[in-house]
This record gives sequence, C-alpha cells and structure tokens, in this order.
Amino acid sequence: MPRRNKLLVFALIAALLFAGCTSAPSKPAAPKDTTASPPATPVFDVHLATGETLTGTLSWSDDNLIAVGGRTVPASAVRSILKASGASGDVAAVDMASLPDGFRPLDDNTIAAYRTRATAASDTYRGSEAVLCLDQGENYLHSDGTQLYRYHALFMILKENGRGVSNVSIGFHEGRGRARMLFARVVSPEGDSTWTPLESFQVTVPPQAAQFVDTRSRILSGQVAGAAVGMLIEYAYEEELYNPEIRDFFFPGYIFQSTNPVLDSIVDIFVPSGTRLNFATPNMPAASGKPLRTSRDGYDGYRWEMRNVAPMTPEPFMPAESDVLPHLQTSLYFDWKDLMGPTGRFQTERIEVTPEIQSLADELAAGKTTDAEKVAAVYHWVQRNINYLSIKASLSSGWAGHAASETLANGYGDCTDVAVLVSSLCRALGVEAYPAIVKTNDAGTMMTDIPVPDANHAITLVYPDGTPRFIDATAQDYRYPYFRSDDHGVKAVIYMKEEILTVPIPPPQDNMRESLQHVTLFPDGSAEISERNAYTGSYEAGVRGFWRSVPPEMRGMMMQQYLQGRSPGAALEDFKLSDMEDLDTQLTMNIDYKLPSIATRMQDLYIFTLPNFAQKFPEASLDERTFDIVTQTTQEYDTSVEVALPEGYAYAGAPAPLVVNGKHLSFEGSVALSEDGRSLIVRQVFKKLTNRVPVPDYAVYRTNAAAIAAWTDLKIVLKTTASSGEETK
Repeated sequence: MPRRNKLLVFALIAALLFAGCTSAPSKPAAPKDTTASPPATPVFDVHLATGETLTGTLSWSDDNLIAVGGRTVPASAVRSILKASGASGDVAAVDMASLPDGFRPLDDNTIAAYRTRATAASDTYRGSEAVLCLDQGENYLHSDGTQLYRYHALFMILKENGRGVSNVSIGFHEGRGRARMLFARVVSPEGDSTWTPLESFQVTVPPQAAQFVDTRSRILSGQVAGAAVGMLIEYAYEEELYNPEIRDFFFPGYIFQSTNPVLDSIVDIFVPSGTRLNFATPNMPAASGKPLRTSRDGYDGYRWEMRNVAPMTPEPFMPAESDVLPHLQTSLYFDWKDLMGPTGRFQTERIEVTPEIQSLADELAAGKTTDAEKVAAVYHWVQRNINYLSIKASLSSGWAGHAASETLANGYGDCTDVAVLVSSLCRALGVEAYPAIVKTNDAGTMMTDIPVPDANHAITLVYPDGTPRFIDATAQDYRYPYFRSDDHGVKAVIYMKEEILTVPIPPPQDNMRESLQHVTLFPDGSAEISERNAYTGSYEAGVRGFWRSVPPEMRGMMMQQYLQGRSPGAALEDFKLSDMEDLDTQLTMNIDYKLPSIATRMQDLYIFTLPNFAQKFPEASLDERTFDIVTQTTQEYDTSVEVALPEGYAYAGAPAPLVVNGKHLSFEGSVALSEDGRSLIVRQVFKKLTNRVPVPDYAVYRTNAAAIAAWTDLKIVLKTTASSGEETK
C-alpha cells in the first residue's frame, strides 16, 4: 500500500486539532478491479509559443523534448499542454507544460530506467508487493506564511496486493487549504500510457465517527485507473495552505523507508531567504542526514535524499514505525519555550475556576479530607459524567481545549477538554494541576529533539499533597490512581510550566490479576472449580469496562461462552461481580464452574493440567530480532490454586520449583503437598518488569520466557493409592 510520504506537513497541523485523539486510522478501501477495459490513450493539444497547436498522443524524452502528432519540439517552445477537445480518453484540463521541474510526467527513458531498477529490486526482495521507484516531495513556506506541498510518485506493482498503490487520498481543511491532482497515469511494460481523468478524483467530507467531528475536514481521493501487476503507476498532486491559522506553524517532515523497496526518496524544503530552519533526522545515516543547501528565487533550499532503501521487515511487538524508520522532522522553532508560551497562555485562560466549577468541586470534595481523596472524587466523576466527543474547527480549541466551564456545561469533550476540566476542578480544591500533552506509547516516541507539536493525546498532571501524579480521565473505568496503559512511559509537555516530563511506568502490581482458586478433583477425571479474582490498573479497567457493556441478563451466558473457550465442556455454576459502578472499590469476580474432564487417566496414573494457568509469549517467537520488544506497560499475575486430590489417588510428581530473576521477567512457581497429603498448593507469581526489551537482551529474555511457558503448562501426576507406595509419602 502507499506509504505516508509526509511525516508532518499539513497532516501534522490537522493532527493538532486532536480530532479523535488516539483513534486508529481507518484502513484504505480494497482496490477496485480496473484491469478490464482501461480508458483509451488520450489525445493532447500542445500549444507552442509561436501560436501553432499540435494534436496527438504525448511522449516526453530524456533530453526535454516532446513528441506529439508526429513532431518533436523542445519543451522550452511549449506554452501549454491541454486535453484535445472532444478527444477520447478524456483528461481534465491541466497545463502540464507549466508544471514545475520534478513534478511533470517522467520521460520515456527515465521510465524505462526505473522499470529496470525496480525489476532488479523485486528479484532481491521477493516478498515485496510493489516497488516505490520515485518518492519526491517539495515543501514551500512563503513570506506571508502560506505553504505549498507537492508530491510525485512512481510505483511498480509486483503482486495483486500491491495494486493498492493506485489509491490516492489527500486530506486538507476547508477554508484554510485546498488540494488538486496534477496528473495520473499507468505505463505498461511496452511503454504505453493510460491517463486517468482528473475529474475522477473527488473532494468529499470524510465519514465522521460518532465521537469525532471535524467541521472543516475534506479529502481529495480517487484511483489511478488501469492498475495491474507489471504496470507502473505515476501521479503527482499538490496541497496549498492559503489561510494559515498560525504563520510560524511550519513543520514539514518525511519518511524515507517503507515495507517495500524504495529506489529514490527525495524531499526539498524551501523557506524565505534568511529564515532559520531547525531539523532532526532520526535513524538516518550520517551522510543522508546532512542536507544539500541551495538558493532559488529568494528562497533557501534544503534537500535530503536516500537511494536504494531496503524494505523494513515488520516484527511482532516492535516499536512504532516512527521510532525505527529513517525520517526527517523540521521546525522554525529553536527554543521549546517559544512554542510552549502561546499554548500555555491559552490553557491558563481555559482552566479558570468559575462559580460553576467551584460549586461542583465543593460538592465532590464533601466529606473528603486528603488531597488524594479529593482528586479521586474529581477523577471518577469526570470519567463517568463527561462523554467523549471531539468537535474541533481550530488549532486553539484543538491544542489548548475548550474552556473548562464550557466542557462542564456541554457534558462532553475530547482529551484536551477533559484535561482542562480536571485541572480546573482540582485547582478549585487547592490541588495544583495542569493539562499535559502526550503522544501515546502505541504511536511512538514524542519528538523532543527540536520543538514540534508531536502529540496525539492529552492527560492531566496533578500534585496531591505536592507529589506529582498523572491521571487520564478520558477513560470511564479507572480507579484512582491508575490510568491508561498507553500513557505509561511517554513524554509529557506541560505547556503552562514550560517543562517536558516523563510519565512513570507503574510497577507490575499496578496492572495485576490476583487469583485464588480451589479445585476439587474426582476419580472419574471431572472437577469442580471456584475462582476468586481481584484486579488493579488497566487489567481492572478492562474487565470492568467489558462487563459494564454487557447487559446484566446476558452476563451469565457470556461467562459460559468464555469458560467453554478456555476449558471445553465447562458448565457455569455461579458468577458474581462486585459493584462495577463504584470506582472507589476494587473490582472482584467470583466464578464457580464444573469441568467434565480435566484429567487423562492411564492405568494407575491420573494426569491433569490447571485451566487458565499457562503463560504465553508471542513476542518471543522469533529466533532473532532486529527491533526491540515493546509493550504498553508492566504486568503481574499472582495465582494460588489449592487442589483437593480425588479419592484413591495420591500425589506422584510435578515439575520442580522454578525461579526466574531476570532483568525483564520475574517468576516463582511451585507445587507443594499439604501436610495431610490430601491437597496440593500450586503457586505462580509472574511479573513483566519492563515494557521494553532491547535487542541485546532478547536471547536471555527468550530463554527465560521459554522456561516460564513450559513450567506454567505443567502436568501434575497422581497415582492410585495402592500403587503409589512410599513414593507418595
């Protein structure tokens, strides 16, 4: 599929609106079947400077000559190139002769050379779906603050799944920007071009999700017709920001690698002469990270390029692409305080404690004596009473949120609005609090090397009793002081304090399931099981949120289905949850069920495993890794199972105790016989201590994971009492 050629150009400014905060992008639509009956090759009118008009099919050559209607003329002699009136293969009127260098259709020899290189790349990287032959972008900042971005792409399709490169989608904001296609065509292996009518690319209002409304959002989208395996897809487009809200908000960026091979990836950035441009080049080779400096018509130019870039091979549980791919980020800001100041002032205005805010805060704090109790009351109330709904139409409302009093009156808001409201309510109670702008850990690490607004979410920094603590009231089911796991370990920009902090990663016990179980075994191999679970952190919020979404009359059926999936043949006897509406109390769950068969019996042996006891490590499936293992947070499972042995059987054997004290994994597992010999006590305390495993640590991590996985899939062996003899004592 086409990769994101711009890391941050107009897209970043749109992201500043926080429309959707941390919502996942939708997948592109499946490509349509356009291989049958492609549009006819169009005929063009080539208007010369002499006033003469040549009509016919069009071809460019590498020495900047144009062949049309049996004649070849220099490109410099051409005034305009338009579609021929009434010609077949209708193409929207675009004066291709007026297109800037680098954004005209490639000449025949260049096309042929790219096909040769792409074929060689496909032989080297046989799993690739397409080759991105040319990946060229150009950004202009004009002296009046307006901006222009152009993009030129050439792909070669290698497999059916690669046909998605023909889909083009360009986002912009009505009233501030516009977008247009410059041209689009396919080129056959024989060199024949089929041009796509530009009117087939339409501007639409993107679907608005129930929780996200962006009143200015528009998309120019369409498909390059005739895409098929072996075809070259070439197109170019431009975006213009003609009405910038903030003139200095110019943050172009670029990604130079894909999951497919990239032959030539080039980006130019032009700023008015004398304008300083700050930049960072994470993961780029040193030679490629230094720009080529040029000057052009009153502009200072910066060019970055990479050639013959191998595809990135994804791995399970790897870091976000922005953390591993070579990319560029630029900014006009050199001091974070210059970027923080305006937003901090906006936020200061919006957290004003109005009489309505003070009245609600006093009501929530009634009977509370400590700061922690007061903050918890605010936290829980906002989660349950402010619906998540993002309605944004400007940078100021998106980046700094609406006023706290407005969000309270509306009863809804997005992440920035919620962070502002929580800050205001806490301040009304005398607790210091600030909105904190973050980039969730599933989206990659926030860029802080240079000042850029690289974020997708907002949370709150509070100081109960003067101690800093982060909370996130955009969820609905978190018990104080726990908060969303995708906020853990991220950088947080506190604009009002002009500080950049790191959100702590909570210890494993703050994301835990504690389970006490009693298993009664019977001689026929069946069992009765009682399970008593208690939860903390994201684990607790996930369980609470799920069961709150299930109508009470359906919860027993849902648990029955779950048990069947976990242990085939399971029959639910009883199921109880603590009050899920009470965020002040830890969530607990009680499950009683029967299993018709838990054991395998062979002659005098009785062999069984414990249900829902095994630990699995899909992140450790590879023999070697190129990228670190990254998960959202830490985790703990603390499980204790008392097993009542069946009549006529005695304990014969189980795996020896296992202790793992690793850098990233901790485990203690044991099987012990009770003093009376009629029960077993099976224990495991498993902890994921970190949320990141660096590649150098992977071998040891994998060894420890394999040992834990094997032990927790333990087989416990019993023997009939008559044959067990002294071994069972």
